[in-house]
Amino acid sequence: MTTVFTYLRSAIYFVAVPTFTIFYTLFSISFVWFLPYDIRFKYLTLWSRTVIFLAKVICGIRYNVTGFENIPKDRPYVLMVKHQSQWECFFLLNLLQPITFVSKTEVKKLSLGVGQGIQLLEPIIIDRRKPKESLRILLKEGSNTLLERKLPIMIFPEGTRSKPGKKSRYARSAAQLAIQTGAPVIFATHNAGNCWPDRGFLWKAGTVEVKFSDLVEMTDQAFTPASLTDMAEDWIESNLP
Repeated sequence: MTTVFTYLRSAIYFVAVPTFTIFYTLFSISFVWFLPYDIRFKYLTLWSRTVIFLAKVICGIRYNVTGFENIPKDRPYVLMVKHQSQWECFFLLNLLQPITFVSKTEVKKLSLGVGQGIQLLEPIIIDRRKPKESLRILLKEGSNTLLERKLPIMIFPEGTRSKPGKKSRYARSAAQLAIQTGAPVIFATHNAGNCWPDRGFLWKAGTVEVKFSDLVEMTDQAFTPASLTDMAEDWIESNLP
């Protein structure tokens, strides 16, 4: 049941985040471009840490993490994540940093400096309207990120957000990248969509349960993009909180 208190908290949050973003952008614009990547990443993700903190304090959106110990600390990996909202993007960038991610070209148009900030994190940007070119870019830049830069990559195999209880088709590109590079894979699932809507501005109090799978090594069996994608989909969907 949606209460008046929920609407009030959402309204406060809707004002607080843009206000913070404007001041953060104005303060940062003069120097953030020149920071080394590692420092720039930590600084820019201060914004998303604040967004998660405000969601907790104002809207009552808390979180609990299971399986974090399965994340490799000494080598890059491919993280395949359920996509329900923006919350998991902000949260996982901070929890797992440094980590890069695959993003759609539309992020460049985000206002209040958010689009420019995302580009400074150096994600792999693809145009979903051009699937063949997007796959080529992902495999090329993803291989360089994993093998040369030694950074893990976060990918949403559904490509777009799905409402709680729903799912979109799982693309095979993340699995293909893992097989091509030999990088291990971890699956992640959560129920952020219950608290943070895909669309609209009504944030609801609750606990987001985030779960990580065991590490899947590419040497464990003869994976194909199809079999690894099926494995990811089965684990993610069957372990939804």
